[in-house]
Amino acid sequence: MLASLSLCAQGKVDFTKHIAPILLQRCIECHGAEEQEGDLRLDAREFVFAKGDEDFWSVIPEVPDDSELVRRLGLEIDDDELMPANGEPLSKEEQELFRRWVAEGADWPEEGDEFIAAELAAQVLPKITFALPEISGAQRDAIDAAITAMRKAGVVIQRIAADTEAVEVNLSLLRDKVTDETLQQLDVLAPVLVWLNLGRTAIGDGAAARLSKLTQLRRLNVSGTKMGDRGAASLKGLQHLEYLNLYGTQVGDRGLAAVAALPNLKQLYLWQSKVTKKGVRSHKKALAGVQVDLGDYVEARLAAARKEISDRAERNKPINDTCPVSGTDVNPKFFVVHEERRVAFCCGKCKAKFEKDPSKFVSKLPAKK
Repeated sequence: MLASLSLCAQGKVDFTKHIAPILLQRCIECHGAEEQEGDLRLDAREFVFAKGDEDFWSVIPEVPDDSELVRRLGLEIDDDELMPANGEPLSKEEQELFRRWVAEGADWPEEGDEFIAAELAAQVLPKITFALPEISGAQRDAIDAAITAMRKAGVVIQRIAADTEAVEVNLSLLRDKVTDETLQQLDVLAPVLVWLNLGRTAIGDGAAARLSKLTQLRRLNVSGTKMGDRGAASLKGLQHLEYLNLYGTQVGDRGLAAVAALPNLKQLYLWQSKVTKKGVRSHKKALAGVQVDLGDYVEARLAAARKEISDRAERNKPINDTCPVSGTDVNPKFFVVHEERRVAFCCGKCKAKFEKDPSKFVSKLPAKK
């Protein structure tokens, strides 16, 4: 990517060389043929450009400031509308590439579509397989009935793929409607339930007895719940568990001991839980093959983002409190940048007078530091 940026700096932004690779790496997973979050699709030219005034996601050639995609790429790290929503924000260089591309006319040639299509076709996804126990016809009927009933109750539930019995359940959208008792309905799914999202629900340590029965789980998200050490201890029987999200829970170092013993764990998220760095170090050996995320970097990034916002606000403060034309208090929305300083006025008329002949008024401005 650095080579592309260096090359791009020498001339016009080339869509196929500079923009399409970023779309493929960071955008199309959520905005492609399979999924279009926010009704945005970025894998072909026909989906990106405006066809009418109602197109919220328009990329407006030569007008980057009116292009929603460009705006969202440049938002602050703690803004909910920031894109990409997953992973690191685009670098400043990548953001500038998009802005320059749009400003230069947002040229998206036919070969750009061909390049993206060819790259996507080359991405051979491995078949999703799970070594699940055999289930009887009666069990399958019971599972199907449970799935139907849960969907009617508003539960997001689906099979992982057409060629597997494995099931994914997402209860996070029901929030406080999901309690420890609610999880009893998952018992019948135990032989096939592999992914479970309980994030932000009202479960606590009372869920321990139910979760311990879901022995086929590979992924479990209990972030933002009241689960503590007793609940974490119940997870020790989940021998297939690979991903565990304990963000914002009450799980501490005692609960971590049980979690660290999980034989197949690969990813563990602990930001804003009660787990300490010392606790993680004490289980360093057991967690040797686990990607442990304590979220330290998030606080640093948020602090940096807040500082940037503060610094920007300071830079954007006018140098004067009094209008140099009228002598009255200024309204910061009326301003000009004069000799690299922001000068504010009380109204648009005074601003216009200043712009016409600054030399008449500069003596009334604060002296340069």
